Amino acid sequence: MQDQTFRRLAFCVTLASSVAISCASAESDSNNDGGGGATATSSVSSASGSGGATSSSTTTVAGTGGDNSGGSGGAEPTGSGSAGTGGWPEGAIPMGNAPVPSAGCGKATTLTTKEYTISSSGQNRVYYVDMPKNYDMNKPYRLFYTSHWIGSRWQDVEGQDFYFLKPQLEADGEQAIFVAPSSDGATWQEKDHALFDDIMALMNESVCYDTTRVFATGFSFGGMITYSLSTNHQAEIRAAVGIAPANYNIWLPEKTRKPIAWMHTTGMTDGTCPWVNNEAQKRGAKFIALEKAEDNGCTIPTDIPTSNGAYSCYDFQDCDPEHPTRVCTFGGGHTNIDGNPNWIPIESWKFFKQF
Repeated sequence: MQDQTFRRLAFCVTLASSVAISCASAESDSNNDGGGGATATSSVSSASGSGGATSSSTTTVAGTGGDNSGGSGGAEPTGSGSAGTGGWPEGAIPMGNAPVPSAGCGKATTLTTKEYTISSSGQNRVYYVDMPKNYDMNKPYRLFYTSHWIGSRWQDVEGQDFYFLKPQLEADGEQAIFVAPSSDGATWQEKDHALFDDIMALMNESVCYDTTRVFATGFSFGGMITYSLSTNHQAEIRAAVGIAPANYNIWLPEKTRKPIAWMHTTGMTDGTCPWVNNEAQKRGAKFIALEKAEDNGCTIPTDIPTSNGAYSCYDFQDCDPEHPTRVCTFGGGHTNIDGNPNWIPIESWKFFKQF
């Protein structure tokens, strides 16, 4: 335990000393991104968190906040979803739906917590799987697909306990399957959409997870590939959280503009993946929020409330009940670590667990 604690602390020190590589050039088409999440020093106010999917006001929050369980309604999907990657029938899935098991449920698995190699797009690609303790082959677990930042590997995401989500789940008595792939080179590319499909097809056959509770998250370039996947994988990914994402300098498919539950975080002094990079070209995190709000049927405000101090989360109003849309801003830079306790994984888990 002492060695593990030292490893976490050493990793955060490494993050704090990382040098950001800008992804903010409006003219460049090269794949640039930020470095590891440096620890911000700004404080967080002690107002309690409200969370809900369609809050009518901007709420500055800290701590764990409340459970954002949404309402029910509509028919629940049946069966194991589409072949290969799981998923569910066309149409919205009600909040709090019964789990839809993958094809791997009820079968003994050979997967354990370790690194694996898979053939994808003619290459051998590496990814890491973290399995629940005392894995139950009959229990459909949540599955998190976690993508690393530029120049890093799955080891860096695992070293942060999967963006610090795993301790949040364990504090609530929950366990999940975590998957962390490694990019081919410094950045995520077009072929990483196929990598997601290939890994999920294998997971569908190999382990028991809930095909209606596949979640995606990532920081910086990891947030950018999370955003990219969210634009055409709405049938496979129930909800996604982009941490300091951008909507440029990343390969984007033809967008389906179908709804998907979405949250992202942005520091208002982030010069790497800024709130607004180019207003005319709609480059920046602001335009991710507006795009998702439009796709999810939300009311678009004249201005999205933001915070240059303690973090503040804005829940778009009147969204599809099944597709809450939220953006959290704060007076910090390009980071996935802010405040003590770090509010980013707290708010991320609060967002994910409402489904």
